[in-house]
Parts: sequence; structure tokens; C-alpha cells
Amino acid sequence: MSENWLAAAEEYRKALAADATAWNLRYSANNNLGYVLIQLGDYEPAASHCRMAIAIEPKRYNAHKNLGLALQGQGFWGDAARCFLEATLLCPQNARAWQHLEHLLQAKPNLVRHDPELGRLIADMRAELEQSDLIKPSIVPSPMFRPAVIPGEH
Repeated sequence: MSENWLAAAEEYRKALAADATAWNLRYSANNNLGYVLIQLGDYEPAASHCRMAIAIEPKRYNAHKNLGLALQGQGFWGDAARCFLEATLLCPQNARAWQHLEHLLQAKPNLVRHDPELGRLIADMRAELEQSDLIKPSIVPSPMFRPAVIPGEH
């Protein structure tokens, strides 16, 4: 299975090398390469590619969601949550980023206690989604999430 992800990564790298001027291709190749690297557990370069995609097209939600997954994989819980919030803000009709945020909060319930501003942002977004009737039932826990132990947290 990882051979398929490795092959996909190579194809996206070729796409980036082939035409560095087509912004849509650069966005898609960077975003998709970021996602593939997440699948391979290579989170730091994944985050870099997602950031490149966001720099090209900051209003497209998917790279923000993928950046959240990459940051989550590195244990940057608050930053990941903010990325999921941004993705949800950009495209509230797509529930995937919000569901990733819910999974993160289930795994790290103390996250908002340590960051009250984040807690307020999440509460505001939840209220907006509920008012718009956009919150969907939770999905099966994300296979992307591999909980890490945070020192001092149980």
C-alpha cells in the first residue's frame, strides 16, 4: 500500500517540476503531495507543501485542512485546531475539517482549557454551524490521527 503513496508522491513532484508557472497546478500538486506525505507519516514536509498551496490559493479550504492534519501529526494540537477552524470557515458545507477538529478535541480534551481563545473560536464556529444546520454526525475516528502523549497531560 505504501508503494502506491510513494508513487503518487513522485508523480506530484514531477508535476511541480514540469510547470512551475500554472498556479492551479502548483496549488493542486502541493496540496495533494502534502496529503500523500501525511499518509506516509512524513508530516514536516507535508506541512511545508500545504503552506505552499495556501500561499498560492489562501481561500481554498482543503490545503488548510491538510495542514491541520500535518500539524496534528507533529503534535502541534492548537495550530492544527486553528487550521481546521480556518478550513471550516472557508467551506462550512464540507464537514470534513470540522470532523477532524472534533476528533482532535476528543483526543485532547484539555486543549481548550490551555487556550481559552481557541475555545471561544470553536464555540463560536459550533454555534454558527448549528444555526446553519451544517453540523453532521461524527465520522469514524480519522486514521490520520495518531495520538501522542503530551508531557503533563493524561
